[in-house]
Amino acid sequence: MKTFELSSMEQQSLLLICLFLTLILSLLVLINVIGNQRGGRKCCIDTILSVFLLILLVILADAFEQMSEGLEPGLSLPVPISLLWCAVAGADILLALEIFELHRTKGKKLSRNSIKEAMDRLPSGICYFTMSGSVKLCNLQMYRLFITLAQKDLQRLGELTEALADCGPDTGVICLSKELQNYLFPDGRVWRFRQSLVRDGEGTPYTEAVFSDLTEQYQKELELKKQTKELREVARKLRQLSDNALILTREREVLAAKTKLHDQMGAGLTAVRQLLLRQGAAGTESAVKLLRQAVSAVKNDNEYPPEKDELAKFIQDAGSVGVSVEISGELPESEELSFVFLIAMRECLTNGVRHAGATELRIEIREDGRSVSICISNNGEPPAGEVVPKGGLHNLSRYVLDCGGKLLIKSSPAFELTAVLPISKEEKT
Repeated sequence: MKTFELSSMEQQSLLLICLFLTLILSLLVLINVIGNQRGGRKCCIDTILSVFLLILLVILADAFEQMSEGLEPGLSLPVPISLLWCAVAGADILLALEIFELHRTKGKKLSRNSIKEAMDRLPSGICYFTMSGSVKLCNLQMYRLFITLAQKDLQRLGELTEALADCGPDTGVICLSKELQNYLFPDGRVWRFRQSLVRDGEGTPYTEAVFSDLTEQYQKELELKKQTKELREVARKLRQLSDNALILTREREVLAAKTKLHDQMGAGLTAVRQLLLRQGAAGTESAVKLLRQAVSAVKNDNEYPPEKDELAKFIQDAGSVGVSVEISGELPESEELSFVFLIAMRECLTNGVRHAGATELRIEIREDGRSVSICISNNGEPPAGEVVPKGGLHNLSRYVLDCGGKLLIKSSPAFELTAVLPISKEEKT
């Protein structure tokens, strides 16, 4: 079989070109293997292959140059050219398998570049500093945030802490909370800064600085505050409506009581008229007593000026329906608690006149520092059975429960209503 020296010039040139390209490919593969920090065995095989191809190329190129000048080659290889072609083809196959393996495992092995690329893709800003304060590893998000803070590149930990301490309207970054270290950046995003000490696998300490994105939570908090403000306004309007409804209910009940008084006066006048017509004395005393009660109630209603406080209005309304009020103690200073007590007084007045025919109402108010209570009773007929809260008493119980208190109703031996309300710290002061 023909050796390299006995082959044609065209075969020799083609073999040298293929051998040169194979050598270049082997060197590229070797560089890639070294860069990816692959195993020592792979690196050793690729190195031996590259050296072998280089030596073979040098020997064949020298022989080709000598023969092209008409000289005998100084170093010849008594190897068939077909075997040389097989060596080149085998090297190409080996390199092709190596390239396929590198492509298949690409991105599956960690390296310094892969760690840096992964950190740069994180939405948070992260930076690790050595104990001397210099940057060890920092991602792109941290660089962007620091440039917004200080208008320069981040080099040391002290620069970052100083930039956060000096942030203000001049930099466009606003500190929302020094305790939580929340910062509002000019683009409307909110970041929370955190700094801690960490150690690597070898125990070397590093300072970890992290900016976490809290924009979504911050926007939800603002929306929640807005909704809370709107709900408070709605609650205020509902309370006004409730108060107006209570006033209308009170006026309706007073009107009913005055209507009853009007009927009593009419009955008294009719009785007196009949007595005068008959000119008799029988029944005169009872008719005159009924008429005097009605006149006294009207007189009591006209004695009070039109503008007075709620307690005076209550006493006037009670006098208008012929009920005297005996009050022991004073209403609490809190408008809310006084309002509830006045509701209880009016409800007991209405029920006492309507259901028990009461003419006296006894009210006792006590305070022990933590709570204030009101106890209401009358001189009317005791209830026939147990009193079940409904209507006005049910509404009263709701007011008492809203204030955190409790309502007690005693049915025998006489009707007695007790409401106990707590006194908050603000009301004490």
